[in-house]
Amino acid sequence: MNEPMYALQRANGEWLTIEIEGTRCLPIFQNAAAARRVKTRVGALMVYLPQPLDTAALERLQQRLPGLKFWLVDDFNPSPGLTPGRWLSAEEIVAIGEDGDYALTA
Repeated sequence: MNEPMYALQRANGEWLTIEIEGTRCLPIFQNAAAARRVKTRVGALMVYLPQPLDTAALERLQQRLPGLKFWLVDDFNPSPGLTPGRWLSAEEIVAIGEDGDYALTA
């Protein structure tokens, strides 16, 4: 089974959201190591910790932030930002596990 995708969250529960192409989005990382690689390049992210995304977390985010989009960050791009990447659907995030949602198979 693959590792879940991750996003960055503060200790107070606040998720990192940014604006890309005029749209509010949640930066997503391929795995925890990818999130850590980007954190080392972007100093302002040091207050955030990588957190796995499952169906329940995504549903809570979408309820709290209607219209939220997801941005898969290219963690190998040497740019010191979060903008190299591509748009991602919520379905693509949970489909990373063998049976659809890694939380159900863990």
